[in-house]
This record gives sequence, C-alpha cells and structure tokens, in this order.
Amino acid sequence: MFLIGLFGMAAMGGAAYAISDVLLPEDESENEDDRIEETVEDEVPEGDFLDVDENIEEPVSPDETGSDPGEVISEYEGHLVIAGDEGSDDLTGQDGNDQINGYAGNDIIDGGGGNDVLYGGIGEDTLIGNMGNDVLHGEYGDDILNGMSGHDDLYGHFGADELDGGGGDDRLFGGQGDDSLNGGDGDDALQGGDGDDHLAGGAGEDAVFGGDGNDILTGDDGPGEASSDFLNGGAGDDVILAEGGDVVTGGDGEDEIVVQSESEQEATTIMDFQLGHDKLLITWDSPEDPELIIEPDSENSSLTHVRVNGEEVAQLYGAEGLTAEDIQFVTEAQLAQYAFNG
Repeated sequence: MFLIGLFGMAAMGGAAYAISDVLLPEDESENEDDRIEETVEDEVPEGDFLDVDENIEEPVSPDETGSDPGEVISEYEGHLVIAGDEGSDDLTGQDGNDQINGYAGNDIIDGGGGNDVLYGGIGEDTLIGNMGNDVLHGEYGDDILNGMSGHDDLYGHFGADELDGGGGDDRLFGGQGDDSLNGGDGDDALQGGDGDDHLAGGAGEDAVFGGDGNDILTGDDGPGEASSDFLNGGAGDDVILAEGGDVVTGGDGEDEIVVQSESEQEATTIMDFQLGHDKLLITWDSPEDPELIIEPDSENSSLTHVRVNGEEVAQLYGAEGLTAEDIQFVTEAQLAQYAFNG
C-alpha cells in the first residue's frame, strides 16, 4: 500500500389549490372597454367574473431565470409536497414537514423548518436539511448533502457524494462511489459503503465504518477535544487515524493504523492487528529518539501493550510476536499528508 499521500414524496392530503391563491388585479382599470362584461350562461356557472387587465405581463419562464421554483403538488396543515422538473430547480420548503423531489437537473433543495424528506433525483444536486430532523437522498449524480441542525439521515446513493451531518446525532450512508462523509458535531454513525471513501466522525463519540474499498477513517474530534470513537475499516486496504480512547478494527486487507503518542491520554485499542499485513504507525515529533517498549499482557496472552517513553499508546489484540520492526514513527508533518480534509 502506498502510505504517504493517501492519508491526509408522497402526498400528505388532498390538493389545496384555490383561486384565492392566485394574485389577480383589483377592478381599478380606468377604461371600462378593457373589462370583460359579457356572460355566457350556458357555459359559465354562476359566480363573480374576474376583471382581467390586458397589461399583465406573462410569467417569466424558468429558462429566463436559470432555475425553477417547482410546483406545490399538495398542502395539508402546512405540510407541503413540492416537485421540480427536468431543469435545474431551486426548491425551498417552509415550516412544516415537507417532501421535496428535484427529479432531473442540477437542483438546489432546502427543506427549511420541520422534519423534511428531500430527494435530489438525477443530476448533481445540493440538498440542505436546515432545521429539524431531516432525511436527505442524493440519489444519482455527484451530490452535496448537508443536514445542518437536528438529528438527520443522509444517503448519498450513487456517485461521488459529499455528506455533512452538521449538528446533532446523525447517520450518514455514502452508498456507491468514492464518497466524503463528515459527521460534524454530535454522536454520529457513518458508513462509507462501496468505493474508496473518506470518513471523519467529527466531535462526539462516533461510529465510523469504511465498508468496501480502500478508505481513510478518522474520529477527528478536533483540537482540545477527546472522545472515544469506534473505527472499522471493513474490507480493503484502509488508513485509520486513531486518537486516544478510540477502538479500531481494521477488517480485511492490509491496513495502516496511526496512533498518537501524546501524554496523559487513553491508549488506542486495536482489536484485530494482523502481523505481516497491518502496519502500526505512531506520531513522534521530538528530536530525541523515542523509547519504545513492547510487552505482552501478563494475564491475556492475545493482548500486547505498546509504550512510548513510559506512556501506553496502544493495546493490540492478535499481535502476538509484535516487534519494533512492525512499528514506524511518523512526524506531524508526515501525518498531515494523511489527514482527512473532506
């Protein structure tokens, strides 16, 4: 494995259209000849006739504005069902629990308030959950999904997608393609699916699963933050950046696992280190050579402890026979080449 350089809808009620929803001009025309005064009783039902101003401009077509605001298919108690078309739509929900589908085209969809369900459809779409607990489906194309606030579920489906959970405890599913997933704040669950994915849990206690492909995973708590994350590489040759207190499972493949050598932090636990296949890298930025100690656990023969200058940095299961030859020290500068920047 090349090490350096890799790391780094449905309607919710009956249709609610009404003529009062259409803005028509008041009877203010100065020329009575401009009004329609003739009635045809056998064709028109009883009721008031609407004055039509001949000077009303025709609506601007979507092609002239560059985007289409979509069509409200139904409205029920403030909950909207909105549909785009084959063009590039700019669709925005309101404060209810809305369902919005962009269909074809490169669409921008904002759920607004409420607990919304958004579908990008075909094209390269941008979906924004905004407020509430939202469900976002990118579907086809290379899509951008942002849950923002609330506890959101984001599904990239097909294409190379970018998913950002934002605040709240979110669930992110990359699907097919080489995806970028960032949990943001909160205790998040990330699944890369197929493809070579980049996954970062963000702040909080996160569960990060690479799935198939050669993935890059990190808990990525941020400077000054410390929480225990679960990092599982899955199949493929993965790069896993662990921090203190994290629990790592490499899975199948030849994995590179990086642990921190900072003092006064919990050791990283590696559940399935495979000698001859996996590599253990430890950060070290001091000009002095580190003192490395490898020792088996006195009570559990399958457990091995790794200490640097007296501080335990990792405990490995299944690493019986581990030697210094299986461990590599890397500087912060080298580590930056591996860091997740999605």
